[in-house]
Amino acid sequence: MVPFNRTMLPCFRTALLVFLVLAQPAIAQPELINEDEHFAMGDVGEDPSPELFAYEALNRTLGGDSVRTCGGHPCIGWVEDHYLDGTLKHRGYYDNGQLTVYRNYHKNGTIEREYKAIDAVKSMQRTYHDNGQLRSATRYVNGVSVSYEDHYVNGGLRYAEERHKSEPYYIRMDLFAADGKPVSQLQLVDKKRVEFVQKEFHPGGALKCEGRARYDPRRMDSQRIGTWTYYDLVGGVVRHEDYEEGKVAMVH
Repeated sequence: MVPFNRTMLPCFRTALLVFLVLAQPAIAQPELINEDEHFAMGDVGEDPSPELFAYEALNRTLGGDSVRTCGGHPCIGWVEDHYLDGTLKHRGYYDNGQLTVYRNYHKNGTIEREYKAIDAVKSMQRTYHDNGQLRSATRYVNGVSVSYEDHYVNGGLRYAEERHKSEPYYIRMDLFAADGKPVSQLQLVDKKRVEFVQKEFHPGGALKCEGRARYDPRRMDSQRIGTWTYYDLVGGVVRHEDYEEGKVAMVH
């Protein structure tokens, strides 16, 4: 397992943005990592092994278009796969060759992920680190992620987001350091104006800055508005920034 370090920061930023684009292409909201400070993000674990990740191509609900055959015909019913030593690797229920419910397992026998359909439109997936701790939890509606959580190897929450049920924007985006202290937060507070309170924090959890952002449906993006306040490590006000059309108009 590789600990997060400064050289990995650009990769994490890129991975986070890629996830947001895949989850909902129309959404573009603020990034959650400060560009001028380094956070000890902690151990995020290894990526799923290729042999386990391959099953995702058989999940029709989440976009998989592969079909598994059994005896020359699309598989129907429960199918199990095992590692060379006999340990269970995969158990899933197939409908016309594609997965509807399944579990994958790490080589040490612990569960790697579980997916199940809740009803005709809703489904959920959880993945786990090989030590048994929750790695991620995702809820889907019609195959689109509506909420997502990402956890460190020790089980601590690293990132959480929630998407509006009918509108193309997220109503929550929170990022946490390995010690549980917040790194950045974004929360919808005015549904009519579609305005958010956004906060960024110094390493250690002290508030660094706070202000509001408003979602612009024409731009499919949110912009800072009004006055933002910046603080030092002990809570003293450093400066205020006034925003117009997403840009700093005055500093005082």
